[in-house]
Amino acid sequence: MKNKIIPDLGNGTKANGIMISRRNFLQTGSLVTGGFLLTPAFASANIIDQKQNPLLPLHWYQKPVRIMHTVLREIDARNYDASKVVDYLKNGGYNTLCVNAGGIVDFFQNPLPGGNINKEMGERDVLREITEACQKENIRVIARIDFRGVEEHVYNKFPNWFMKDPDGKPVKLTYTKPELYSSCYLGEHRNQYANEFVAYVLKNYRVDGIWHNSPGFNGICYCNACRESFLDFAGKALPERRTVSTEEIEEYMVWKRREADRCMENIKKTVKSFGEDKVYTAEIFSIYDVGQQLDWGLGFDNARRHFDILVSVAFLTGHGSDKYYFDLNYGTTIIKFLKSMHPEKEAVVMYGSNGTSHRLVSDPSIDLKIWLWQMLSVGGRFWNCYFTNVPTLTHDNRNAFNEKDTYMFVREHEKILEQQIPFCNVGIYYSNSTRESYRRKSEDEALFGNEIRGTETVLVEEHIPHDFIIDDYLDAAKLQKYRLIILPNVKCLSLKESEILKNYVNNGGNLVATYATGLYDEKGNPLGNYRLHELFGVGYSGIRENTKSDNYQYILDKSHPLVAEDSRETELLFNAAYTALCKPYPSTKVICTWVPTIQNQPPDKSWVNSFSTEYPTIVENTFGKGKVIYFANQPDLLSHEIGHADPRNLLARAFRYLLEDHVPVETNAPPSVNLGLTASLIEKGQYVLSLVNTTSGPVRPIRKLIPVNNILVSAKIPGESPKSFKILKSQGNCSVKFLGDSIHVELDKLEDYFSIHFSTV
Repeated sequence: MKNKIIPDLGNGTKANGIMISRRNFLQTGSLVTGGFLLTPAFASANIIDQKQNPLLPLHWYQKPVRIMHTVLREIDARNYDASKVVDYLKNGGYNTLCVNAGGIVDFFQNPLPGGNINKEMGERDVLREITEACQKENIRVIARIDFRGVEEHVYNKFPNWFMKDPDGKPVKLTYTKPELYSSCYLGEHRNQYANEFVAYVLKNYRVDGIWHNSPGFNGICYCNACRESFLDFAGKALPERRTVSTEEIEEYMVWKRREADRCMENIKKTVKSFGEDKVYTAEIFSIYDVGQQLDWGLGFDNARRHFDILVSVAFLTGHGSDKYYFDLNYGTTIIKFLKSMHPEKEAVVMYGSNGTSHRLVSDPSIDLKIWLWQMLSVGGRFWNCYFTNVPTLTHDNRNAFNEKDTYMFVREHEKILEQQIPFCNVGIYYSNSTRESYRRKSEDEALFGNEIRGTETVLVEEHIPHDFIIDDYLDAAKLQKYRLIILPNVKCLSLKESEILKNYVNNGGNLVATYATGLYDEKGNPLGNYRLHELFGVGYSGIRENTKSDNYQYILDKSHPLVAEDSRETELLFNAAYTALCKPYPSTKVICTWVPTIQNQPPDKSWVNSFSTEYPTIVENTFGKGKVIYFANQPDLLSHEIGHADPRNLLARAFRYLLEDHVPVETNAPPSVNLGLTASLIEKGQYVLSLVNTTSGPVRPIRKLIPVNNILVSAKIPGESPKSFKILKSQGNCSVKFLGDSIHVELDKLEDYFSIHFSTV
C-alpha cells in the first residue's frame, strides 16, 4: 500500500509532512489533529447509477418486506387462532404473512373440482379467518400455493392431468410421505387448474399475492401433452430416460426451460390480472446447486423476469440428514447475488429451522441473529419460515422473537433502508455456463462454487465490498463501475464474453483469474488455449498437473508486491489441488513457478535438482491500460477447502495490488467483523454503513458472541463529501467526524450490529 500525504482535513487544519498508510491509519490514526483520517483516491467512475427522483410509484413489495411464513400442517387447523398469529406479527415487527392456501391440501373451502379440503378444518375456513384478521391490522397476506403433486384420491379423479413414465404409468414423488403423484409443466394440473385455483383465491380472499411453492419438477414426463410438444419442437420423440445421451439431455433441457418459462408466465398473468400491486414470487434455490442433469428447467433469468420479489432459500444448515452449518456470510452472498440480478427488486432470504429435516426444534439463536444482521448489512430482507403455525404456538418456542431486533430495526428505519443496494467496485464473475458444465463429471473432481466461496472468504476478511456480475446479464456498460473483476475458475466463456472482458481491461479495468478460466466454450467444450490468453500473458500447455500432495511453488520475482513479504523468509509457497501448466509470453512478469512434486517418503529422497521450472503459477500481465493477475493454480479453492495462509495471502495481496487505494472503506476491525456499505438506488447521496460482529468461540453453532472494542472505520464516496449523518444502531460510544471528503467513525464497542446512515447532499 502506497503512502499518501494527508490533505486538508476540511476544518482548517492541515497535517503537512505527515505520511500515513493503511497500516499507520489502523495503528496510529490519533496522530492527526481533529480525529482519524483515511482518504483513498477512489476511481472516478460512478459506483452506482443513482437517480435524482424515486421510482414512481413504488409498489408495497418494492419496499422493505418483513415476512413471516407459516407452512401449516393439516392438524394445525384444529385449533388455529388467527388473533394469536396476528399478535405475533404485530409484536415481532412484521408487515407481511405468507400462509397456506392450498394445492396439495387446501386450507379454505375449495369448490373447484381438483380440491382437497383439509379434513381437520371441518366447516371452518382458515384462509378467510387469517386474511380478514390481517387486513384489520394492515398486514399484507401472500397465499402459498403448491402444485407439485396430489394425493391418490385426486389423481384417480383426473389421471390424465399428471406426469407419466415411458410406459404411461404415473410418476410419484418418493421424497414425500405419502408419495404424491407428480405433475408436469404441460399437464392440466399445473396449468388450467392451477390458474383457476389462483384466480379463485385472489377473487374471493383478501390476499395481496401468490407464493408459488416448489414450482418445478425433475426428470422427463412422457404424458401426451409433453410428447406432442417436444415432437413439434425437435421433430422427434422424447429421449428415453434409461439411455439418454448428454446431447439429448441438452436438447431436452432447452425445450424444458421454454415450457417452464411459459408455465410461470401464465401464473403471473393470472396474478397480475387482479392488479399490478398483486405480488407473484417463488423460490430460487442455491446459487451453488448444480442439480441433476434433468432438473427443473427454471433458472435465474426466469426469476428475474417473472418474480416481483427475488427469494432464495438459505437456512443456517444444509438440507438432509447429515447436518452442517453454512458459512456465516452465505446469506449475504445470496443477497448480493440477487441484487446483482435485479437491483430494483427486493432481495430476500428465506430462513427456517435446521434445514427442514429437523424443523420442529429451534435454530441456534445467536447464529440466527448474526445471519439476519449480515443480510441486512448488504441491503437484504427476511422471510421467516418456521414452518409450523407460529413460534409461540408450536412444539418448541425457543426461537420465538429471536428475529425481533432485526425486524423492528427495519420497521423503524424503513424509509432510509428503502431500495438500498451494495456499493462496491469489485465484482465476482458468475458463469451459468460454467455451473451447468459441472453437471458432467468434472475431470478434477471439483464442486461448483467452492472457488467463489474462497474468493469471498478473502474479500470479507479484507473488508473489501463486492457484488456479482452474472454472465447472462453482461454488457460493457455494467462493467464501468468496477475497478476489479474476479474470475474464480470460470471455465466456460463465450467469444462475446471474452471480447467484453478484453475491452474492459484494455480500457483500464483490472482482472484476477484462476486455474481453468476460459479453457472451455460456453457449451463446455474444451479449447486448445485460454479464451483470454492475451490478457493472462500465457499459453496453455494442455497439461493439468495433480498437485494435491507434496507440491509447492517457487518465488521467482522476490520483489513483487504479491510475494515480497514472504520472500524475506521463504523461497517456497504452499500449492495443492490442480495446476494448469502454461508458458509465459515474452512480456509477461512471472512471479512464481511450479515446483515438480517432491515426494515426502522416504525423507532421504525428498528433493529435486531445481525448484524453478518453465511453468508459472502466478503471472502479472499488462493489457492496454489495465492489468491482469493470473493464477494457474487454485488459491480460491484452497482458501475455502483448506484455508492455508499462503493462498489466502496471495489472493488478498492481488486484490489490494490491483485496487491500489481504490477501496471505499478501510477499518482496523478484525476479519471476524463483517462490513456492509449500501447506497440508495432512488435518492442520490444516501448511504448506510454497517458492521456485524461474528467473533465467537472456535466451533459452530455459536454459543457466545464476544464483543470487539476500539474499532475505526473510514468511508469515502468518489466525487462526494458527507454532509450529515444519523446513527441507526450503536451499542457503545460512537464518534463521527467528517474529514475532507471522508466520513470517519470511531466505535468503542461492537456487540453484534452497528449501523450509520450518512448523506452527501
